[in-house]
Amino acid sequence: MDTLTEREVNSPRTRVGVTRRVMEFARANAFPIALFVALRVWTLVWASMVAAYVQPSASAAEQYYGVEPLRDAIIAPWQRWDTIWYSKIATEGYADDVRVVFAPLYPLLMRAVSLVTAGNVVAAGLVISSIAALASFILLYHLARELADERAARRALLFLAAFPTAFYLFAAYTEAVFLAFILGAFLCMRRRQWWATGILGALAAMTRTQGVLVLLPFAVAFWFQWRHNEIRLRQSLALGLIVLGGSAHWLWLMLQFGSLEVWMQAQLVWHRAVLPWQALFESWQTMVNAPSALEGALTFFQLSAEVLMLGVMVWSARRLPLAYTAYTAIVALPPLLVVTTYSSQFPLTGVLRFAILVFPLFLLLGKIPKQWWQTPLLALLFVMQTFWLMLFVAWVFVH
Repeated sequence: MDTLTEREVNSPRTRVGVTRRVMEFARANAFPIALFVALRVWTLVWASMVAAYVQPSASAAEQYYGVEPLRDAIIAPWQRWDTIWYSKIATEGYADDVRVVFAPLYPLLMRAVSLVTAGNVVAAGLVISSIAALASFILLYHLARELADERAARRALLFLAAFPTAFYLFAAYTEAVFLAFILGAFLCMRRRQWWATGILGALAAMTRTQGVLVLLPFAVAFWFQWRHNEIRLRQSLALGLIVLGGSAHWLWLMLQFGSLEVWMQAQLVWHRAVLPWQALFESWQTMVNAPSALEGALTFFQLSAEVLMLGVMVWSARRLPLAYTAYTAIVALPPLLVVTTYSSQFPLTGVLRFAILVFPLFLLLGKIPKQWWQTPLLALLFVMQTFWLMLFVAWVFVH
């Protein structure tokens, strides 16, 4: 087949064809695109307003870890917590310190995109996360439509957008990128496109500390499809890509440091291993003995988020294919095996943020027919999100 010449590519007919396809895509995804734009604009505006009028916590200056604080009104409010570590990795690479626990793909993307953001890696992270958040909205919309219908898809998206920690999808964090890869992999899995599933699953495994655990839900789905003679056994080679992606972080550290000792030592700085009920018990004790009402409330919501994720595992097992329950498990269960060592105030640090990744929750909520309580609940969740974004910008540890 002859390739298109430059003149044909730039011809009015070709441009009209591309424009038409873009318009068709926009019309087909109008709801998720509109919801994304509204939330992206609101979070940017609200974060800038909070940064201008709310004094940060007293410990804020200690949290930059040698990174130069930004001073602008748009990007600087998002230079918080883990974003600092991703920025250090993007600009300096891994070093013999606690940063080695962070997976490599996101800071690599930040470094690459910073070439078009004048070297500002935080701005690069916001661009990456915004694109990934839009992709997540669109992919969840399509997945929900395939599992249910248009109305269920819209409700699922509304619950995702209103969730109290949904603003992390727009921050320079890994949540949006991981969620986009996972949702894309689940869609491809449903359509039995296993090589695409393997590639997207591998990218997801390179994005967060779940690593090779990402293999579990796709292995479960592959087993069921193979048992029903829907796919061939040789397609299981695609699952090997996920294993490679999940191992990439360790292989990188082995090449740089010669062993995984630096990674294991860094893990001890961040966490210590416990039995599952110990994590819950320590969180309860911390909440009861909290030195302030705010810290007690935040610990309560962390504990509630963990209980919610465990509940979604049970709910999903009854209402969705087993692969969705397996995926929820790899998000919900690991936090029960460790407690935070660097902050005794919040033993279950991170679970508030991790809950946004449990997309089966939003699929299940979307499947519930329209009820009177849904609108008040959405409003309450969005108010909580607005308040927690304010705390995040003010350097209060809302994880």
